[in-house]
Amino acid sequence: MAKTNKEAIMRLCSQIDKKEGEGSIFSLGSQKAILKIARWSTGIEDLDHIIGGGMPEGRVIEIFGPESSGKTTLLYHLLGRHAMALDIPVEGTFDADRAKVFGNRPKQLLIYRAKYGEEAFNKAIRFAQAGIPLIGIDSVPSLVPKDDVEKVLKAAEKDTEEEQRIGGVARLMNKYLPPLEEIMEVTGTTLVFINQVRDKMNAMMFGEKTDTPGGRKLKHACSLRIQVGRKGWIEIPNKDPKNAANTEKIGLIMKCKVVKSKVCNPMGECEIPLIFDRGFVSFDDVPNIRKELMKARGASQRQIEAMEEEDED
Repeated sequence: MAKTNKEAIMRLCSQIDKKEGEGSIFSLGSQKAILKIARWSTGIEDLDHIIGGGMPEGRVIEIFGPESSGKTTLLYHLLGRHAMALDIPVEGTFDADRAKVFGNRPKQLLIYRAKYGEEAFNKAIRFAQAGIPLIGIDSVPSLVPKDDVEKVLKAAEKDTEEEQRIGGVARLMNKYLPPLEEIMEVTGTTLVFINQVRDKMNAMMFGEKTDTPGGRKLKHACSLRIQVGRKGWIEIPNKDPKNAANTEKIGLIMKCKVVKSKVCNPMGECEIPLIFDRGFVSFDDVPNIRKELMKARGASQRQIEAMEEEDED
């Protein structure tokens, strides 16, 4: 059994506190301890419920899922919840009109178009140091190192083939996330990564069939990993004769699942209706919105038909 010298331990704690700052080390239950995790509401009641009452401040969050599942749309919504936020759309797919639908405004939402992974992380560090409430990076697979991009471009000029190094994004995660986490813990900045899914080439008949890019470091760093998927479409009858589809898709039902959590119980699930030109709504609002849109579409089509008849006359 260890021979504990309590007085020596307390002196050591005092020395650490003086050298590294008050609160660097504390005992459980101390006034210096941070017992309650600061959170901010997503504005979506069911999502707040399954993540423990809101998004945790100063933490890394990952939202991942297949294409057309609403990942970027959910990020736009979260960015719009803050007085100031930064979006880093590394994919180059930022849509200003859609961002405005979800409450984002001029001088409130900042957009930085990073060309390489290093640029995205460097700016994330600078803005986190300034204490911006939320940073979104869309998406992880596009955080390619500068060297890898330049090698491919040089190969294209020479009309040769250049094999891209495996694990470039993962190496950047290992390099940049530790200092980012330390900064965010102090300033309270939340960092949200949007990630995609990839099929596992060596998947077995049992277990997970997909994985996410970015390596293990991102998974370990995340306080929340939220998997999203499209459960179904929200539709109305199609009134456009130029569109051959029987129905018009006006929204979708997004399913969210907490697959990892350090701030709440994991594996909670919820379903959220999303209307493309309205944002996230409650299930109670869906019938009225459908009726409203059907009425508007019908009136618009009648107006077009009347104008066509006038032209014929």
